[in-house]
Amino acid sequence: MSGWLAGKTARLIGTHRAIETELRAAGAVLVADGDCDIIVHVAAPPPHVPAHQQSHEEWRRVLAQGLDERFFAAQAFAAACRERQATGAVLFVGAPEQALGTDQAAAAGALVNLTKTLGVEWARDGIRVNSILTHRQDAVVGRLAAYLVSDYAAYVTGAIMGVDTDD
Repeated sequence: MSGWLAGKTARLIGTHRAIETELRAAGAVLVADGDCDIIVHVAAPPPHVPAHQQSHEEWRRVLAQGLDERFFAAQAFAAACRERQATGAVLFVGAPEQALGTDQAAAAGALVNLTKTLGVEWARDGIRVNSILTHRQDAVVGRLAAYLVSDYAAYVTGAIMGVDTDD
């Protein structure tokens, strides 16, 4: 896997140590801001609140973190790629739809549709969009992430990859 991402810059939004490790191992240079070739958005799972106890503010916060923030980060990235006439890769990483709570399920379900739609819409611009739905924090997820943003996956867009939470 070494060198898959040589010469590429990547921005990791959120925290996932295995993804960070595998991106670096594949040769990517991680940047905090500015132009880059890849963005990986990792949403931390919010605390579980049963549906019957959930306030409007809690519902909106989870949708904002699980969907809105991701869309606007991807939108800004795609605009920058188009302006530079460059290709790019977007990867969303987060909890599966069957995670915890109706709010997380709604955000994850919408993210699946967003990924598919952006994958088709932005393909003509050479911008790929994929998702990994998992709770895992291990090297399996890190390697899958590095693959999905690499040129080896140049024809993969709009894909939703579920990684089982069982060890």
